[in-house]
Amino acid sequence: MNNKLDSVLDSISKVKIIRLLTSRTKDFMASGREIARLVKLSPPTAHSALKELLDERIVERHIIGKQHIYKLNYAHRTVKEILSPAFGKERLLKDDIAYYLVAALKKHKLLSPVESLILCGSIARGVTHGESDCDVAVIVRDEKSRGKIEQYFLDSIAPRFLSYFGIHLDPYVKAAAEFTRRLRRRLPPVSTLMKSYLVIYGKDPLDYR
Repeated sequence: MNNKLDSVLDSISKVKIIRLLTSRTKDFMASGREIARLVKLSPPTAHSALKELLDERIVERHIIGKQHIYKLNYAHRTVKEILSPAFGKERLLKDDIAYYLVAALKKHKLLSPVESLILCGSIARGVTHGESDCDVAVIVRDEKSRGKIEQYFLDSIAPRFLSYFGIHLDPYVKAAAEFTRRLRRRLPPVSTLMKSYLVIYGKDPLDYR
């Protein structure tokens, strides 16, 4: 009983299914084939994982006509008290990163020269995996501010960020004038970073054009 999570989270397939089901409303229901499609698993693999989750009473199965329909069993303590809150917190990663970076800069009185903090790449898209870095563009007022803030990110924020989130922080720090020049001319790495981005503090980068 105390080691319930050992069997519930013992495969990637089951983790994917639980992540999907906790991301929807409590009354969300779907067939095994639909769940397989949504989490990009083969139907046999999804059905095998669902059977194990059913045996653990993590999911419920309802038979409607010829279809077997599954939903999370929110009456189960493990679902209600552990899985749903944990996966919900996982989805708030971007908000947590924003709060962490802004708080760190505020603490050392380095926030005022920062015009924008922008998450880029896989984390901005919400498609992280085990090897993902956290790419963040830091746009500052001028070159004098840039050097000081870049050094602070590399020496202090990045190591602590790795320790706290378990993700490597890859900061790209540029003065607003230089960032704007690269954005207008579509020069790398700005052209690449801006393919997918999320502003977590300050102005949208398109305002610099």
